[in-house]
This record gives sequence, C-alpha cells and structure tokens, in this order.
Amino acid sequence: MYRLSQTLTDAFSRRFSRTVREDYRQDEAYASTPQGRFWLALALVGLLLLPLFLPQYPMFVATQILVAALAGLGLHLLVGGAGQISLGQAAFVGVGAYVSSHLSGDLAPLGILLGGVVAGAIGVVLGIPSLRIKGVYLAIATLAFQFLADYVFKRWVEFTGGVAGRKLPAEGTFLGFLLADDRVVFYIGLAFAIPMFFYAKRLLSTRAGRAWFAVRDNDLSAQLSGVDLVRAKLTAFALSAFYGGVAGGILMHLLGAVTPDNFVLAFSIQYLAIVIVGGAGTVLGAVLGSVFIVLVPELLSVIAGAFGPQYVAQLAAWRSVAFGALILLFLILEPRGLVGLWGRIRDYFRTWPLPY
Repeated sequence: MYRLSQTLTDAFSRRFSRTVREDYRQDEAYASTPQGRFWLALALVGLLLLPLFLPQYPMFVATQILVAALAGLGLHLLVGGAGQISLGQAAFVGVGAYVSSHLSGDLAPLGILLGGVVAGAIGVVLGIPSLRIKGVYLAIATLAFQFLADYVFKRWVEFTGGVAGRKLPAEGTFLGFLLADDRVVFYIGLAFAIPMFFYAKRLLSTRAGRAWFAVRDNDLSAQLSGVDLVRAKLTAFALSAFYGGVAGGILMHLLGAVTPDNFVLAFSIQYLAIVIVGGAGTVLGAVLGSVFIVLVPELLSVIAGAFGPQYVAQLAAWRSVAFGALILLFLILEPRGLVGLWGRIRDYFRTWPLPY
C-alpha cells in the first residue's frame, strides 16, 4: 500500500509539477521552470525594445552598463570561476578598443571580434605566470602587465595614436545606420553580449567550469583529481581577456574616441569591484554589479546637481566618498554581493506568507 501511494505521488509530481529536475541537463538549463522561461523571455524582449524608449543620454549610460557587464563577466569567470586574481582587465579592454578602431564602418563587428581574439591571445601569455605563482604574487604580475600596457598605449603611436589616442570617423555607418548613434552601438553590443552571457552560464555548468571551481578551491587537490592545471588556468585567462577585448571594441564605437586614460589602473579596480559587489562566480553577478557600479555614480551626480550649479563642484568630491561608503557598507552587510541579496529576497517571496 505504501509503495502504491509513493508511486502515485511521484507520478502526480512529474505530471503537474514543472520544477522537478530528473537529470543534469534539466539542472543546467537556463530556465528550468515556466516562470523562469517567462522572465527570461521578458528580459530579452525588454532589452530589444529598450532603445526605442530611452532618450540619448540614458541610452549612453545603458550601453556603458553593457560594456561594463561584459568586461566584468570576463573577470567573474577568472576570479570567481578559476580563483585567479587579475588587476589588468582594463588593459585587455584597451587592446580590444585599439584593435577595433582600425576596422570601423561595416567591418565594426569584425573589428570587435578581432579585438577580443587578440586580447585572448595576450591573455594566454599573461596566464603563464599563474602556473607557478598565485594569490598576491599573481596580482602583482597582472598589475605589472597593466603598467606595461599603459606604456605601450602611450608609446606605440602608429597603432594606438599615442597620448592623443584613436578617433573613429564621425560619418561611419553600419548597414546604413550611423555609428555615432548610441542605439546602433547598443544593438551591436547586444548581438555580442547575449550569446556570450548564455555561453558563460552554460560553461560554468560543464566539466570545464567544474574544473575551474576545483582549481579555485585548491589547485593541488584539483591536480590530484585529474584536472589539467595548465589547460584550466590558461583557458580562464584567455576567456577573461576575450570578454574584455570585446567589451573594449564596443566601448570604442560608443565613445568614438579613446585615449590611454580610458584604460588606467582605476578602471581595472572598477571591474574588480563589479566582481565583488555583484557576487563572484555568477553570471547574474556581473550584470547586477555593473548596474551598481555604473548607475549609482550617475544617480549621485543627479542628486548633486539638484542642489544647484553652485554646489556641483563642492559635491563632486563627496560623490566619490559616498560611492565608496556605499560599496564598503554593502560588503559588510552582504558579503555574497547583490546575487546573495537577490537570493534572499527570492527565497522570502517563495515561502511568503508561510514562515518556513
């Protein structure tokens, strides 16, 4: 009788419950429930329709968030996935920007892709020291690469334009649309971002992603378990640099002109802040962290400007102080980042109004 009851219960669950996961493929799905698929489809449609409703400057900020999310996602895969520290992500963004600046107009997508490939190749070279050093020593090595890249950006005048930087032609078009329009750049960036985000989400659930997590937890134990450390670390650096290079190519077409000052150490620290604030090792953390890092300073600027133009200069410094205090306070209250906060809110509403 008990077995019959259990069989009927299992059959009822499989028939009427959409949240039962019976194999790894279902568990690794992007959205395994009807609610998840609905919200995912709604988010994609919202992104496609966003440029139709936003004015010019908000559209510019939205594209900045897209660029920061891509660069931050690459660092998420490296730091949160493989556990390798890097302070040179802005340098890879710069490589992608300068490479793509030589292929504009109808070749803009090719230039963005080529920038990512070149940055990924350099990332493999930068990942070689990670085979022998780790922790703070690896951070110093990537910091040295950041300073070296800044020197090259300023001195290689034929390729980067030197201190003056590179500038795209203002009349450049892609398929007949003016590239100076932020909406066109947003759609081009979205064409890269959507498949790259889906790929990163699936990658972390595959054997390669689990190998990264094993290296992150303990590389010696991972090696004893059969993980190829050379392959795991070098692919992590290459993929992280590739994401940064693609983000740099999109940034180049968004700004229309870049200089070495767009890729200094402060921006590498900003990308690392996206990892910490968003929640390391998660795709959603890259999105939430980039929204926080890019949007909050803009909101603080609006608040400062609301007091009047005579207070803007005085409040500009306090804006940075307030932004830093917000990050520090957030990390103290929610060490797992915005992803952890979102998980707590989601779990609360899943059980509400029940207390368990």
